[in-house]
Amino acid sequence: MAEIVPATDDDLARASGGMQFSSRWIGKAMHKGRLVAAIGGVFEVEEGVWFGFLELPSHVRRPSVYRHVKDVLAQAVEQGATTIRATCDMHIPRAEEMMRRLGFEPTDEELNGKVIWTCQASKLSR
Repeated sequence: MAEIVPATDDDLARASGGMQFSSRWIGKAMHKGRLVAAIGGVFEVEEGVWFGFLELPSHVRRPSVYRHVKDVLAQAVEQGATTIRATCDMHIPRAEEMMRRLGFEPTDEELNGKVIWTCQASKLSR
């Protein structure tokens, strides 16, 4: 059974092929045995502005991911995030619905062909 736990620098490196953040970050990892099956979180890009990411293969999707996303966003706000930005992977079923439910709105900006969504911390769904 997969287990979702706070992510470590090692989890991030294993899931991404060696990527590391030089700024503050918060994340959760889904472990299946010794494997990192999925990872998501937020990292600080400038004071008060954090950027979210979620790598969630279709074979490991489950409804409880939503509460973990909310938890990570709440932790970022506790650490000073005033704005959270993220792209929305439309390959994830109901991803757009989740973004809107969390309080995100699409912008006119794009990153790697994906629309950037933004949410003010005060509007994050509790």
